[in-house]
Amino acid sequence: MRQAIDHVGVKGSVLVINHGKVLLNYATDNKPDTSYLINSVQKSMTAAMVMHEVEKGKLKLSDKLSKFYPNVDGASSVKISNLIDMTSGLDLKAGQQLGTPEFISDEANIKHDAQYTVFDASKLGKWHYTSVNYIFLCGILSKLEKKSYEQLFHDTYIKPLELTHSEFLWSDKAKLLASHWVPGYEMREGEYVKVNHAKAVKDAHNELGAGSIVMSNADLAKTMQYILAGKILTNKSRKVLFKGQAPSYYNGGLYNLKHYKAANGAGEGYYTFMRATKDGQNMIILQDNHTASGEFKKIKKKINRAMTMMLEF
Repeated sequence: MRQAIDHVGVKGSVLVINHGKVLLNYATDNKPDTSYLINSVQKSMTAAMVMHEVEKGKLKLSDKLSKFYPNVDGASSVKISNLIDMTSGLDLKAGQQLGTPEFISDEANIKHDAQYTVFDASKLGKWHYTSVNYIFLCGILSKLEKKSYEQLFHDTYIKPLELTHSEFLWSDKAKLLASHWVPGYEMREGEYVKVNHAKAVKDAHNELGAGSIVMSNADLAKTMQYILAGKILTNKSRKVLFKGQAPSYYNGGLYNLKHYKAANGAGEGYYTFMRATKDGQNMIILQDNHTASGEFKKIKKKINRAMTMMLEF
């Protein structure tokens, strides 16, 4: 397994859990407890938070987006379940980007995104990946609980799980460094260049519940095990969240492959790859803070092969 992981060629931190026990926990660069921006892997955490609201009776998956954001184009046709599964038919207007030009607040960002969101009825029920779905889910969570998404995340994951290497990217540098965070680097003209932190923070604010948290491998594993098999959700809720309507391969922020679930994150000079069986007892997490154009899909395939190999033993 070590050879298979090393063959991936990523210099970062690796955690492999087999039958509930740590098989490998090492780093080819940085340290095993280094924290990285997990980008889109965070969507699964946001989806579980939404499903928790459903369990509490504060929300229904059949509720329409118009109940919370009536001015969004197509809101009366889009269900909460569509937002979770990326089948809403929503997207930002061509040429627009998430968030205000300068960050003001989460509310201002969501208001901006709502203004420039467009609805394509022909795509309702069809998978189309865009973070705007999860931005609205963050806003709905805040409306229901009357707390910021950041506070809700702390209350849902960081505090109860006692996560010690997890912070929002916009936390002050002292907190980030205490979490063992490292900056991201991107390959440009043949050399790795550090990503501008201010820009990365702005982008993280724009992504909110879709890519703004930094985590170590151990914290990420603990959180994913909590979502997949812990007390945050009932087994019934998990079956609904991760076995939803078409496309069957993506539900609740995770790609549901034949023998395991997958989540991938890329951006701001970071890669995160998470593979786990539905009970969270077998897992591969690989994170890196050096990225290059054209690498992502190649690495993803190698990680999939390594996960398949582990499950065959």
